[in-house]
Amino acid sequence: MLLIRRFRKYIVAISAFQLMVSILHAQNMPAVKDSVMVIETNVPEKGVTVTGTVTDATTRKSIAGIRVQVENFSAAITDSTGQFKLQVPSYTSAVTVEGEGYNTRRVALKGRRSIAIALLDDEHKSFSEKVTTPLGIKSKTDVTAAVEQYNVNSGWAQPNETPDAILQGRIAGLYAIRRSGSPGVGANLFLRGYNSLYGTNKPLIVVDNMLFDANDYGQSIIANNYTNPLALIDMKDVDNITVLKDATAIYGTKGANGAIIITTAKAKTQATKIDFATYAGFNEAPKNLPVMDAADYRIYLNEILQTKGMSSSAIQAEPYMNDDPQNPQYARYHYNTDWQKKVMESSINQSYFLKVTGGDNIATYGLSMGFTRNSGIIKETDITRYNTRFNADFNFTRKFTGAANLSFTYNEQNLKDQGIADNTAPLYLSLVKAPFLHNRELNEKGVESPNLSERDTLGITNPSAIIEGMQAYNKFYRFFGTFQFNYEISTHFKASSLIGVVYDKVREDFFVPRKGITDDTLSNDIAQSRMGTQVKRLFTIYNDTWLAYNTTVNNKHNINARLGIRNQINKAEQRFGRSFNSATDDLVSVQSGSAALRQVGGGIGNWNWMNIYLGIDYGFKSKLFLTLHAAVDGSSRFGDDVPDGIRTKGKNLAIMPSVGAAWLISSENFMARSTIDILKLRVTYSMTGNDDIGNYNNRRTYISQNLLGAQGLVRSGIGNPALGWENVRKLNAGFDLAFWNERVSLSVDAFRNETDNMLVYQPLSTISGFTATLTNGGKMRNNGVEATLNVRVVNGRNFKWDAGLNAGQFRNRIIEIPNDGFITEYAGASILTYEGLTATQFYGYTTNGVYGTNAEAAAIKKPNADGSYSNFKGGDVRFVDLDGNNIIDESDRQVIGDPSPDITGGYNNRFIWKNFELNTLFTFSYGNDIFNYLRYRLESGSGVENQLVSVNNRWRGEGHITNTPRASWGDPMGNSRFSDRWIEDGSYIRLRSLSLQYNWPVKRSVFLKSIAVYAIANNVFTLTEYKGYDPEFSVTPSVFSQGIDTGLDPQFRSVTLGVRLGL
Repeated sequence: MLLIRRFRKYIVAISAFQLMVSILHAQNMPAVKDSVMVIETNVPEKGVTVTGTVTDATTRKSIAGIRVQVENFSAAITDSTGQFKLQVPSYTSAVTVEGEGYNTRRVALKGRRSIAIALLDDEHKSFSEKVTTPLGIKSKTDVTAAVEQYNVNSGWAQPNETPDAILQGRIAGLYAIRRSGSPGVGANLFLRGYNSLYGTNKPLIVVDNMLFDANDYGQSIIANNYTNPLALIDMKDVDNITVLKDATAIYGTKGANGAIIITTAKAKTQATKIDFATYAGFNEAPKNLPVMDAADYRIYLNEILQTKGMSSSAIQAEPYMNDDPQNPQYARYHYNTDWQKKVMESSINQSYFLKVTGGDNIATYGLSMGFTRNSGIIKETDITRYNTRFNADFNFTRKFTGAANLSFTYNEQNLKDQGIADNTAPLYLSLVKAPFLHNRELNEKGVESPNLSERDTLGITNPSAIIEGMQAYNKFYRFFGTFQFNYEISTHFKASSLIGVVYDKVREDFFVPRKGITDDTLSNDIAQSRMGTQVKRLFTIYNDTWLAYNTTVNNKHNINARLGIRNQINKAEQRFGRSFNSATDDLVSVQSGSAALRQVGGGIGNWNWMNIYLGIDYGFKSKLFLTLHAAVDGSSRFGDDVPDGIRTKGKNLAIMPSVGAAWLISSENFMARSTIDILKLRVTYSMTGNDDIGNYNNRRTYISQNLLGAQGLVRSGIGNPALGWENVRKLNAGFDLAFWNERVSLSVDAFRNETDNMLVYQPLSTISGFTATLTNGGKMRNNGVEATLNVRVVNGRNFKWDAGLNAGQFRNRIIEIPNDGFITEYAGASILTYEGLTATQFYGYTTNGVYGTNAEAAAIKKPNADGSYSNFKGGDVRFVDLDGNNIIDESDRQVIGDPSPDITGGYNNRFIWKNFELNTLFTFSYGNDIFNYLRYRLESGSGVENQLVSVNNRWRGEGHITNTPRASWGDPMGNSRFSDRWIEDGSYIRLRSLSLQYNWPVKRSVFLKSIAVYAIANNVFTLTEYKGYDPEFSVTPSVFSQGIDTGLDPQFRSVTLGVRLGL
């Protein structure tokens, strides 16, 4: 007991305020006696009395100790028989019923003098739950906007999840796509589709009332790796996540894509509570892609070298093609290596977490510390996180209060290149490396040495040399802190000011040795070994100061208003250095490279934002609700000549208004006999903005450049002083329905977003020295529908079953764009953006099999760069000649796919039997197309790289009928050009999560209060027709890269065992 007291004093001593408070045990609430306990607040001179009973909807037994209240009027506590008596303004009022372990319910009297209320447990979704809004915490029944909240009760049993990824399949309309299988990278989020082409489509992230920069500012120097700031938040520190889908105008030019509000957990009681959790498990490497074995590859290699022009004798003279066992090189070239198993392996994960909460009447606190290590399925990759958080609430006086939310996190990652990095991405190399080779040096007898083999004579890197020799690190430090001070001026007025500080530092280092790895070609040399380092920093100061007004007039009119101003100052910088060709592979630092080849660079990114906002929420008799929100924004990113907004002091300010209305029909007297618990209609219209237009695109920029020893300035950006924010107009209409004591609830929303002043690139005359400049010259429309259904299917005493289904659909159209449209090239794909069509569609050639004979192909030609033509032959792809001129060229391209899904969503179940709890979560996507870049490379049949086994079905000679073209060195006829050959259906259904938890019965104990043990499996199985590793990936947040599988590390199955102790 003495140790616990000392530990409490230590916790308080390390707080930012350095307050020395005495921590006492919270006093227990007095036992509820048979008499009715009534608590009157602001007792009116007039009122009427209502009586009622509260029962458990499962056991049908009465519940004591439940609070029944009319806000700002009166409250009562149920007695041992579940009865209460309460003064209410009128028989048309509504009462709020809440108690520990039960769902909060808002019940309208509808003229009744006595009511019976049944409560479900708090694990079931309720429309009366409290949700976080820009104006504070409110009952969901009072909100006019489309809002959903995810309560992170199971966050303790969600290993390795990040706040963005954990929302996948849980929120209707939130298209969350895991970036890859690399630990901690999280998900790219698209809330209700796309609102921009070149601006961000990410929702605004707000953590503990402060805007949270979730962007990976500055590009990683480790190929295709992503630093996710949200991975620094431990889900066990999160209390709830609220998703605002519309009516985010109060956030001004930050609210175009909705908002995700993350609230971290605080002490809920004054009693000291200690929670400890730990888990450990393993990650299972995914199944191999079916590439050729050594025998099939040797046959293919013989063919491809013949098409290169080599004679049969010359081919057989190559040591890797000589099958004579007496050949001294025979042993070195007659293995059947599974290179994917040399690169991927099953791995382990582990975590430890400790949280202490408590306090007294002066202060409550929560202190947590965590350690997590998760290894990837690519060998020698992992992430390690150390995190600590301190949250506290202070009562300085009766009217003056404060809060602090402080966190520090350190992430360390061991990484490898991935995706499109032909010489250094181990996963890609494991697919193309010749299988008859070994990863170690061998002598003539085939005896293996400990030394890695060099790159082969075919010019392909040894994947094991990357795994064992490449060093790549990412170290991420973040301090995130907010301090809030509140003062109650009077009964109706309250002032508050929040000050927030963020400091980030990201350091990256890499070294690629020369041993076993293919050289890179520089402009003036050959790069053998290469090394690099980079440091990125972000410093943010944030302030939100506001005055709030709350009142109730005649017990009918509820008014909640807030007037405030937000300011944000951001300073970012990036510095990097690269060098090449150190003397040996033991010298790995940048300074050890050749001075003549050294490269240095960097940049800055400073920007400021101001937001003046007004929010008014009005309620009439708790059944009619109106909202009026507005914001006026200024930003250093806006140009001086922006034509929109209001102009002041030479700058234009953006104006963002929104209105909303809701009618809680179920609270009307004429619904008194209805079995419907909740029936609510909602509509909102808002104008929001997107200020993600670049920090300096509104002005001319210059860079330093050296020419023949002379240093000078060169213009790097032409600048557009008229560049401003994107305007997004949003219209949302929906309804909420619940019945059977809210055992069944349904929400449906339809929305329409229209973006004006959308960022696009306007082509420029060549005389300007630039090809294009960024302008506000586009317009796009986005429509969709979404629905959420939650059902308590079975509500027995020993067995309960909750089921939930959500689904969302969106479809966009380009309304206006310069020159009617454009084509974007990315990773071998052509993406079409054109007026009247859906944005970012795959644009290429359609095919109709393969020519079986030369005669079939004789009439079809391909234009060459020199103006001549080449005739197609037997074995070439039969491209559809759209214009009928017998020439296959760019005029024969058309839309061949759409990466946007027709529908996405999730289906979850929760089964409770006695002390056991089983949870399942399925996620699905339907109708999205994928460009399989890996298959495009592994079925091209144009080089010495190993191929998929499907290439064994290639065309072999006259009359052969197949859909796989002939092997041909260099692909002179363009058989592997971007076409529907590489477009696949990316639809899938995945059992994302399966968990089983047992809540161990604990007898009364001085220390131990609860025990829960659990097992959880993630990515249990996936049903899909997609031929790649994984149908779910997102290379970058850009809309132009969606649906392009560049071979990032795939997601994997994991199984974890854990325990949580409550002390």
